[in-house]
Amino acid sequence: MLGPLRQAFSSPRTAIFKANPWLEPYADEVTGVFALPGVEPRAEIAAARRAAGLARLRAGTAAWNGWATRMHNLARTADADVAAARLWAYAATADFSGLTIESVRDGFGGLLFPGKLDLSGATLPQAAWFSASTVVGDARFEGTQFRQEAYFDRVAFGGAVSFDGAKFGRTAEFRQAVFRGPASFRGVGFEKDVWFRGAAFQAALDVSEATFGGEAGFGDVRYGGPANFSRAVFSDNAGFEAATFEDVARFSDARFGRTARFEDATFRREPSFDRARFLGKAIFDRITVPEGESAVHRTIADLARRLG
Repeated sequence: MLGPLRQAFSSPRTAIFKANPWLEPYADEVTGVFALPGVEPRAEIAAARRAAGLARLRAGTAAWNGWATRMHNLARTADADVAAARLWAYAATADFSGLTIESVRDGFGGLLFPGKLDLSGATLPQAAWFSASTVVGDARFEGTQFRQEAYFDRVAFGGAVSFDGAKFGRTAEFRQAVFRGPASFRGVGFEKDVWFRGAAFQAALDVSEATFGGEAGFGDVRYGGPANFSRAVFSDNAGFEAATFEDVARFSDARFGRTARFEDATFRREPSFDRARFLGKAIFDRITVPEGESAVHRTIADLARRLG
């Protein structure tokens, strides 16, 4: 029988519990926890949340998105109650951190993640399909191991995204992905080809110290915020052709092992190629740089002379 705290639930909280029956055994406990700021439920409850998430994944796309749509629709009503909002954020989080995730019925493709998605430290031994999924909250992939191909094409990331220290063992696809919040790929290891063509970064992007073993396709991408490629190592061809950099683009100390293509790129602000090394051909034909920024012209002219 539910205790007095459970009976006192307002309608939004009651709806959250109905959408997440795994929470029912802990109803009174989490009511008290989320009434206080900065308090997290104990490990047993976190484990129950993770088990419920895995069960939904294994049930397939329809089962997952049925739950996700229900939670997404509850978000606005929960916001009116601080405790309910905390409960919603906890229940809406998909936490698979540190797990080894074998194949699931339909993969992660086409899924709606109404809250945060946490796959930090996880291992995906088989091809990882996230194509056309939507992550409303933040997404964490720090240290994630993608052993086979990884498909993030047409994914919509609504919050901050971090792939810091992740490893991609085979081809990674981010074509036409949209990053609405800041995105970080700091220190990521791409062992094979990676493609971002047609993607949009609406906020800051950090790819510093990343390594690219295969081709790196960053062309036809719109960079809305600062883009940092400092100390990145491109072992194969790197393509930034027809890219648009709305803010500062930094390639300081970057290393380009083969052809670096920047033709038809647009730089709205002065880029930095300080100490960048070009071991192959560099193409800067028909680039657009800010009017009156003579330093930009000098930088490109100097590169042309050195690479002659």
